[in-house]
Order: sequence, then C-alpha cells, then structure tokens
Amino acid sequence: MSTHMKRVVTALIVIPPLIAIIWFAPLYALALLLMVVALASLHEFYRMITPPIQKGLMIINYVLTVFLFSSLIFREHFYVGILPLFFMIPLGYILLSPSRAYSLKHEGTGLALVGTYYVCLPLMLLLLTARLPQGKLWIFYLLSVVFAGDTASFYVGRGLGKHALTRVSPGKTWEGTVGGILANAVIAGLYGAFFFPSLSLASVMVLGMIIGIFGQIGDLVESLFKRSSELKDSGTLLPGHGGLLDRIDSLLFAIPVLYLYLGF
Repeated sequence: MSTHMKRVVTALIVIPPLIAIIWFAPLYALALLLMVVALASLHEFYRMITPPIQKGLMIINYVLTVFLFSSLIFREHFYVGILPLFFMIPLGYILLSPSRAYSLKHEGTGLALVGTYYVCLPLMLLLLTARLPQGKLWIFYLLSVVFAGDTASFYVGRGLGKHALTRVSPGKTWEGTVGGILANAVIAGLYGAFFFPSLSLASVMVLGMIIGIFGQIGDLVESLFKRSSELKDSGTLLPGHGGLLDRIDSLLFAIPVLYLYLGF
C-alpha cells in the first residue's frame, strides 16, 4: 500500500471516533483523550531531543501532565496552580540530581522544560475551548481549517511548488504555503456561513487565514526539531502520517489563536 493510501485509510479510521468523542461524549472523555494525546506527543518530543534527557525528568513531566488534565476534569480552575509546577519541580529535580553532568547548561534541559508547555498548554486550551458557548462548533471549525490548509499545502506544493520556503523543511514551498492559506480562508468562510451566520464572513475568513499561518509555523517548528535530531517522523503511531506530533504540530500553534479570539 502506498504512503498516500495509508494516509487516507488512517484518516478514515481515526476521524469518525474523534468526531464522536468531541461532539457526543462528556467533557471528561475529551479530557482523557487529550491527556493520552499529550502523553504520547510529549514522548515523541523527548525522542527528538538531542542529547537525550534523564528518564527521571521525563517521568516527572509525564506525571505532571496527568495531574494537569485530571485537574481539568475534577477541579475546574485548579490547573492555574499546576502550570508553575512544570518549571518548579523539574528545576528542583535538576538541582538535586546526583549526575554531575546534568545542569542548566545541558543542551536538552531547556527543551525538556519547554516541551510540556509546547505540547500540553495548547491541548489544555482546546479543552477549555470546548467549555465555552458553541465551543465544540469552534473546535470543528479549527480542525476543518487547519486540516484543509495542511492538505492543500501538501498537494499544491507537490503539483506546483517551485520556490523553497525554508531550508528547515526543503519540501515546503511558497506555492504550497499560499495554497494552504487560501484553503484556510475558503473553508473558514464556508463553515462560518453555515454555523456562525451572525458573525461577519470577512472576520471568520481572516481568522481562518491567521490560524492557517500560525499552523504552518507550528509545522515548521516541528520540522526544525526533527531536522536537528535527523528524524523523518516523530513516531510511527499513525501509518502514512508518522507520529501523533506530526499530525498535531499545526494545531499546537493554531489553538491559542482561536482561544484568544474567543476570549475577546
């Protein structure tokens, strides 16, 4: 089976249960799903860090991730007090670590501390978005816009791409980028016309384009991590797509944009 067909088959298997969980299941089910996604993505992120970080530091961050999403299920605003722990406890561990070679100068330390915010914070905001009025509709808006942009960027770049976008990801082209942003705007406009008729069509389309731009930046950031560790994919969990982080890298940068928009 070709890589393209694997991508299609994987999408057909994953998308229906994802829609069902977001739309029909209680919020705690979505929280559990996002917790699993966060743990798997964090594991893939640590796999990309060179040199590798201590296992003790990884375990601490896994436990804190479970603690964070559990608090979102059982204690609505408790997460505010947990977020600082993602720096405080790992830094305490590093301070008391018996390994003399491990210090703040260790190349992987900074990324280990940033990793939980890079992965967990956006996914936490996605769960908070689901709690807002029409929040689930906005989540589907986000997913539709981002995935449409990713798909258009891939195929337009493949068919028409001639000008490289960046050396970080040689396969990305300006043509693909523009095609992706146009797809962001079109899908955002169609979605807005059907589900948010009270909102200005122009504002919904502009939001879609901004989300798309940030999503493409998120894609390039993950490419930078993979390039530095000489990995093609972050993992092998999703046939044809790579790892979970490969699939949600754009979302991680797009989610905060939507949350800020809804906040205003």
